[in-house]
Amino acid sequence: MSIPRSFLAVLSCLCIAVPFVVTTFPPITDLPQQSAQVRLFLETIADPGHSPYRIQWFTPYSLSYLLLGASWAVFGAMSAGRIAMLVIGLLWTLAIHLTANARDRSAASATLASLFFFNHIVYWGFYSFALGWPAFLLWIHVTTRDTSGDSSSCTAAGTISSRECFIWIGAALLLYLSHVLWLVVGIAWFVVYSVVFRKPLRAVIIRAAYLAPVIVAVALWYPRLTQSTMDTPALWAAGPLSRLSFTWLTDAALGGIRGPTESIALGLALGWVLVSLVQRGREFWAATDRALLLAAGFLFVLVLILPDKYMNTIRFDQRWLPPAVILLLLAVPPPRTKPLLRQALALAVVAAFSMTTSLVWLKFERVELSGLRGSLGALPENPRVLGLSMLPESELIEGKPFVQTFAYSQVLKGGGLNFTFAEFPSCLVVYKKPKPPPWSAGLEWFPERVKESDLNYFDFALINGDEQLHLVTEKQPRLRPVTREGRWRLYRIVRPKDKPSEREG
Repeated sequence: MSIPRSFLAVLSCLCIAVPFVVTTFPPITDLPQQSAQVRLFLETIADPGHSPYRIQWFTPYSLSYLLLGASWAVFGAMSAGRIAMLVIGLLWTLAIHLTANARDRSAASATLASLFFFNHIVYWGFYSFALGWPAFLLWIHVTTRDTSGDSSSCTAAGTISSRECFIWIGAALLLYLSHVLWLVVGIAWFVVYSVVFRKPLRAVIIRAAYLAPVIVAVALWYPRLTQSTMDTPALWAAGPLSRLSFTWLTDAALGGIRGPTESIALGLALGWVLVSLVQRGREFWAATDRALLLAAGFLFVLVLILPDKYMNTIRFDQRWLPPAVILLLLAVPPPRTKPLLRQALALAVVAAFSMTTSLVWLKFERVELSGLRGSLGALPENPRVLGLSMLPESELIEGKPFVQTFAYSQVLKGGGLNFTFAEFPSCLVVYKKPKPPPWSAGLEWFPERVKESDLNYFDFALINGDEQLHLVTEKQPRLRPVTREGRWRLYRIVRPKDKPSEREG
């Protein structure tokens, strides 16, 4: 007796959905800025001649913006980013279960693997990269499937059919439109897989030729990136040996909420693999999907050797570990127990993790984002907002969840900000003529650098701080409190009587 695969997939999706359903402001760092890209897109489309922005229609990150735009159209500005990430989570879960079904892997293992959606990729709000993972699972299926018995894949002359050509180009295009890093890693995976499994050279060359159009697109786009502010030196903050510590691996595999929950979850996942290995002995390797295991190992090598930061891309190394753990769980056979017990155990772990995540998100919204809703509601249309989070870190969430929170003002009311993703050359909407801002740069990361002269360029300041900080801020001669409750409060900026209003050039 066991639970049907389809029902397990549905239950896994429900577990993934709960945290997004019970909150309005999930702790996803880049969510406001990513959603604001849709606002800028709509404004640019409405008046392209007078807009300071332009649209990059062929950026290799556009698929996530299509999802964000659809979410905006259906659910509105406030919910667009939250629902879009929920959809990505459902795609992760379904892709994991579909992969398990297609390769005859354990449904219980697929269920357990689904909890690794709640990782630092999601918490930082890397929408495009997150969307690329289901596309990569499809790519693994395309590159590893056995077509020897498929008469439509080869012609009598031994060449690959047009149908096979379209499948490969389509799968590669999905990687490109999701995130260029997934395309690069996808091509590298194809080479590694072909070498390890000794695929016929002729077939490898023909299939590699199918990728030429996508590779040309990358070649045309990449020089623009290297000539921009994104071109920064690589940074190694941790060596390969230090990355093998359990603390580091926990942060790389999950890295979302503080406390012991994530360490327990990773420990249970690794214990799942270890128990199976001990129980099965030599049979363990015979029951393992070696292609998936190779893919897991390939991504884990990237985790060990890549820099922490490259081309302004943070967590360049760690972002490959959640997919690697998922592939490992799918590759190996599950522990030997009754199927129903095994499935119930996996589902219980995922449900408990989902419940814990939901409670943390609710507390984060109630306590650490207190006052935000009222501050946003008090803003007029098209304000120029200076966002300052004077509390650098959260007591509940890892990373920097407050860095981009002020961008909700642009999502809901339009206007301008002291920082926008339009400054990033890889985004969908960018400045026509980028130039350094006249105010202090990097205030989203270093709010303590703010100067009084910076206030001349804004109408309001949205400030995150404790009660003592707000008591001091209220006494500033150029700041008038609009809201007086919560950690996030809105201040109207008063201009000097002898100084005219300054606007961004």
